[in-house]
Amino acid sequence: MATTKKRVRMPKQKAKHMTISSYVMLIGLIAFAAMIGILFQHALINEKNTEIRELQKSLADAIQVNDSKEGQLVTNMNLQLIESQARGYGMTEPVQEQYRRELVTEKKEESLMTDSQIVRSWFESLF
Repeated sequence: MATTKKRVRMPKQKAKHMTISSYVMLIGLIAFAAMIGILFQHALINEKNTEIRELQKSLADAIQVNDSKEGQLVTNMNLQLIESQARGYGMTEPVQEQYRRELVTEKKEESLMTDSQIVRSWFESLF
């Protein structure tokens, strides 16, 4: 014997709508995440800035040491010893054909007039 049962219908669920408090909470979470990101970025920038300052300081120190070493080399340079070593390598005095003469001509002085004075003198020459 077959029995039939009535099918029980489930009531339709209402569509869920967000309330004002859930919107406020969502906006608060997004703002909090953005602020955490900004703080993280600021920390990275600060760390890189510290590294750059340390590198600049070490560069300045290296330049100072280089300048002092260069000064020591210049003061301790023995020109006669350098010349004797160069002559040992085959350096000779230049011959007449190896000399090069340069002619220096006087440079034309530039005008000290301002642009407005130049324009004014141009208009005066026209009229």
